[in-house]
Amino acid sequence: MKFFWVGLALLFSATAWAAPAGITARAWVVIDEASGRELAGHQADLPLAPASLTQLMTAYVLLDDIRRNKLSLGETLTVPEAATQADGARVFLKAGEQVSVDTLLQAMLVQSASDATLTLVTAVDGSEAAFVGRMNREAKRLGMTKSRFMNASGLTQPGHESSARDLALLARALARDFPDRQAFFKQKELDFKGITYYNANRLLWRDSTVTGLKVGRTVQAGFCMAASAQRGDQRRIAVVLGGRSDAQRTQDALRLLNYGFENFDSIRLYRARQPVKVVNLYRGARASVSMGFAQDFHVLLPRGSAARVQAEVITQQPIVAPVRKGQRMGTLRLAIDGKPIGDYALVALHDVAVAGIFGRGWDSIRLFFGR
Repeated sequence: MKFFWVGLALLFSATAWAAPAGITARAWVVIDEASGRELAGHQADLPLAPASLTQLMTAYVLLDDIRRNKLSLGETLTVPEAATQADGARVFLKAGEQVSVDTLLQAMLVQSASDATLTLVTAVDGSEAAFVGRMNREAKRLGMTKSRFMNASGLTQPGHESSARDLALLARALARDFPDRQAFFKQKELDFKGITYYNANRLLWRDSTVTGLKVGRTVQAGFCMAASAQRGDQRRIAVVLGGRSDAQRTQDALRLLNYGFENFDSIRLYRARQPVKVVNLYRGARASVSMGFAQDFHVLLPRGSAARVQAEVITQQPIVAPVRKGQRMGTLRLAIDGKPIGDYALVALHDVAVAGIFGRGWDSIRLFFGR
């Protein structure tokens, strides 16, 4: 499905809104989670060191391993000697110690623990280098065009980089592909071997609508954050990179989330495979074909304007069999108060084979006389 956002951009530019003010991070972006639409951004494609936001990519690959039964939360892993010598944040694992996958994941996502991360990735792929290769392949598949990972923890290394937009895309993919694992990203603390580790994502403590995800910091990367929130049925994701302090990255992310909620509505107009229009079909085994969207269709609107949306379905007649499921059949054109929002491709929701010889003959007569 292809989206055309020129009309939407023109519509938004006619409003009195200003871009979110006071954001001082080096690069940032806020998106609507449902549609993936960017609401505001600054240097969102600039490749920067992502610090331990890297571990969101590590988590994506590991959660996929769990889904594929390559790994299970309940199994225990043996801590390798190399993990105990890892740089960065740690939970002080000992070589030969047995720790559950569940606990190791919590340690990685709450404490950014490099020793837990290395224990996990070497267990599934034999080496960090092999696992990082998978991270990069998954990043490419997800469309993260500005990302290149050199390690699984986010430690400073030449060429290890990502962008605010890529990390927002990743955060959206984590919510979409692993909805039953989101508790890992909003856990506030972890008790392990008599020590309580507190999540450094201050928004989890400050705003009850925040649902995750992670913070990170190195000297090169500065202070970084990826944060998601839900208010009512609206969901937003904000990413800030290169902040100057913990307090500043927290404030920047909160301002971006507030901006996204206060100015926009993400509306689901149609469910996946819900017929938007049923049109007559010639020479087909069926007399009509239903068209709609293969996935839930969300549109981003100025807040409070949903009731003023006008829709028009455009098709090129006549429509003649055969029809393949997923074939483009028409266009949904949306406007608000006569101002265009965009055109969206409608596809066939089912196959329709060619009719028998008598059906084709009768429809040929109908087409000839324009009926």
